[in-house]
Amino acid sequence: MLALLLLCCSSWASAQSLSIGIRGHVVQQKIFSLFTKPGEEMQLDVSSHEAGSLRLLRDGKVYGQRLEGQWVFNVPDLPGLYSLRLESLQNNRTMQLNLFVGQALSHDGDEKLNAYRIGPAPPGNKKHPANYSPPEVFFEVTADNIDTRLSEHFTLRQFLCKQKSAYPKYVVIQESLLVLLEGLLEAVVQAGYPAETFGIISGYRTPWYNKSIGNVPNSRHVYGDAMDFYVDVDGDGNMDDLNGDGQRNRADVELLFQIVENFKRQKRNALLIGGIGRYSKSSHHGGFVHVDARGYKARW
Repeated sequence: MLALLLLCCSSWASAQSLSIGIRGHVVQQKIFSLFTKPGEEMQLDVSSHEAGSLRLLRDGKVYGQRLEGQWVFNVPDLPGLYSLRLESLQNNRTMQLNLFVGQALSHDGDEKLNAYRIGPAPPGNKKHPANYSPPEVFFEVTADNIDTRLSEHFTLRQFLCKQKSAYPKYVVIQESLLVLLEGLLEAVVQAGYPAETFGIISGYRTPWYNKSIGNVPNSRHVYGDAMDFYVDVDGDGNMDDLNGDGQRNRADVELLFQIVENFKRQKRNALLIGGIGRYSKSSHHGGFVHVDARGYKARW
């Protein structure tokens, strides 16, 4: 049973947004996305709402039912993107939920989905086996859905692997990464940098692409809960001069790193524990910070 964590009021969370629990995370967004395998039973924690005050709709019809503080529904058997709508019957607040139902990969030696090269399953980690389970399903990206807004400030395009191919493409994303990024963006805005989203270096990577760029096989990017990003309020494609010294250098990366570190230390973010890494001028975008939600602390 998913536990609903208490969320303090914030200027970032829209007053018109509902608050629910998704896989243990509190989500208060007008738009959010769920990633799951076909036929799974999905549970949304709605225990903070009175019984009868909410309903989940699909194609205008009630989808699933409320049971003991949870809204429970069965995921469709066919892979694809489904649009759901959670409504409050008390105050007319709503939440759009994009339900991504993934497609399994057999790893039979071909390791492709519809000609899109995935590569072999990542090797896992003997010390943390539960944190390194190979992705079971992959989510289809098409020319029609690539600009789907996954949450209020991030789109599907930002998470896509950079390997070149025709459509359809495939991606792995965990809800924890969306929660992490939205929380970090709030922290960055509260620190005085009015970013509407982040500049992205790298989101998901297929194991094949990850190997092609010389990265370690167990990079969190192949597990769908990692992002390399920078603050780009002025939209020029580079890390901003965050400390205002007239230069864009390691000091700006360190400042962003500390914002992320402070966010991760907060007790309410315990489920978002993971890695933070700093990189200076190792890409044509300048410096950036890596974050992930691997389940244990890592720093570099």
